[in-house]
Amino acid sequence: MRWGFTLIEVVVALVVLEITAVGVAAMLRLASVTLERAEQLESAVANAEGVLDSLKRATVIEDGALRFGAGDVVWTVSDDGDLVIRAVTYEGVTLFVVRTLLSAR
Repeated sequence: MRWGFTLIEVVVALVVLEITAVGVAAMLRLASVTLERAEQLESAVANAEGVLDSLKRATVIEDGALRFGAGDVVWTVSDDGDLVIRAVTYEGVTLFVVRTLLSAR
């Protein structure tokens, strides 16, 4: 009886190892993209919260925009007090849209 592995067994093991390594690399890339988007969203939400708090205390409410790390937080106010806050990345991707009513001052 011989000890060791045949050439076919080694090749099959290497193919399985390569498929696993490619899968892990793809999963790491997906995790990186997801983390980047989550960081953009977190920054946009924090800035939008600040804008909303400022607008609640303002005596005159006008349309405006604020830059954050990954894009812009843009808000518009209609005559009836409808406020729309939108976060958009520099690539034009809308991260979120919030609609609310502000009490007239």
